[in-house]
Amino acid sequence: MKKKYKIFLFVVIAFFFLSLFFFIGNKKFSKVKIIRISPKLSSRAIASLLKEEGIIKSENLFILLLKLTGKEKRLQAGLYELKSWSTPLVIINKLAKGEVAIISFTIPEGYTVVQIANLLEKKKLCSAEDFIKIANERELEGFLFPARYTIPSSVSVEGIISIMQEKFKEVINGYQEKLKGKSLKNIVILASIIEKEAQKDSGRPIVASVLYNRLKKHLPLESCVTIEYALGEHKARLSSKDLLLDSPYNTYRKQGLPPGPICNPGKASLEAAISPAKTKFLFFVSKGDGTHTFSETYTQHLIGKEKL
Repeated sequence: MKKKYKIFLFVVIAFFFLSLFFFIGNKKFSKVKIIRISPKLSSRAIASLLKEEGIIKSENLFILLLKLTGKEKRLQAGLYELKSWSTPLVIINKLAKGEVAIISFTIPEGYTVVQIANLLEKKKLCSAEDFIKIANERELEGFLFPARYTIPSSVSVEGIISIMQEKFKEVINGYQEKLKGKSLKNIVILASIIEKEAQKDSGRPIVASVLYNRLKKHLPLESCVTIEYALGEHKARLSSKDLLLDSPYNTYRKQGLPPGPICNPGKASLEAAISPAKTKFLFFVSKGDGTHTFSETYTQHLIGKEKL
């Protein structure tokens, strides 16, 4: 009788502690964490990750619960939003159903492929290296539209790129009439330079006119931002050595447009490249406040620079 009583007592105590684990979340921290479950991770590896992140208290009990619920091999990869107060049972059901997090992010106008890749990696959406590799292979600089995006975290890197490309196509389709007879690639190259040169929308069509006027007269564009793209960094002032850089993106040395866009331009810059202002300006210099001084002659340009 005593033996049966001890067994019964053990079962009750065991059930009590298992219930605490199954139905009470980890109260050590009261935060929401974003956890990435990589493909092909074993249930043991997932349990270890959740323990390390403070989501669960015991790996072994988590594995036991997986076996009891029959979901040991049904956990799905993805990026999950897990709450500290969630019970292990809730977490298991979430992972088994593939209820991945919905992630929102904004790509600022003028971001390069590299900057977009780094932003997405920080959001744990993909590897920056993978994004850069695919985007460069497909020559997508300039064609990934900067905007606010909200996507399931389970979307692949190819899927993310496709979404951005579709957004670009959606925007550019609104200008089909004005684009007739024009090279879309050249428009995007010009728009990318305008994006980097002009900080205010009001100045973009005038900056565009300067670029077009110089191209018509077969003058080098002499755009500092194209050299910065080749250097891979922004500089407050380019050195004489920078101006001599041997690169197809050095528009001080090379006539015509650079071989490709230098960033991903926004709608205002695309509009400016498609419909530039009508001026005779050939030069501009930044005032440092987002506006420019425009000139028709080199002498006027030098005077404008002296006044800064």
